[in-house]
Amino acid sequence: MSDLVILFSGRKSATEQEIIEILTSYGANYISDKAVISKGDKFTVISEYKKSDVKIKNGVALFIDDTNRFDAQTFGSGITGICEDINTKALNIFEKSGIPVISCGMNGKNTVTLSSLNNSCVLVTLQRNIKDCFGKIVYSGEFIIKLTKKYSPFSVMASTAVLLIQGIIPKEY
Repeated sequence: MSDLVILFSGRKSATEQEIIEILTSYGANYISDKAVISKGDKFTVISEYKKSDVKIKNGVALFIDDTNRFDAQTFGSGITGICEDINTKALNIFEKSGIPVISCGMNGKNTVTLSSLNNSCVLVTLQRNIKDCFGKIVYSGEFIIKLTKKYSPFSVMASTAVLLIQGIIPKEY
C-alpha cells in the first residue's frame, strides 16, 4: 500500500515543480488539472491549488505556500502533514485537524533539517523516528544525497520526508 501525496501550492510555484521533478524521478505518478504523468506506480502525487474535500484513509499533505487560500482545509486522522517550520498557516491547519506534522527547517526543533549543503551533495537529517506508509519505523539519522542540479533547501527536505514516508531511502536528486 502506498500513500497519496497531495501538494497544496500556488500555480507556477518553482518549489512545487522541483518537488514534482524529484518525486517522479523516484517512480511517483503525478496528476494535476493540467497534466497526468505515469512514472512507475510507486505512489501518486497530486497538486491542489485551492481548498479541497480530502477524504482518504492514508496520505501525505504537503503545504508549499503560506497562504489564506487553504485556511478552511481539514484532514482526517490518516494524514501526515509536511510543511516548512515558518509556514504558520499550514501548522495551524494541521493542528486543527489533529494530525502529525513533519516540519522542515534549519533548526534542531524540526523533524527534517539540512546538516550540510554544497553543489554536489547535501546531508539531510531526520531528527526523530517516523513511520512509513507500511508501518515500519524510519529511525532518525543522516542521509547523504548526491545533487545532480540545484534545488531549494525546502524542496530537498520536503522531498526527503515524502520519500522516507514512502519507504524509499533517497540517494540522488
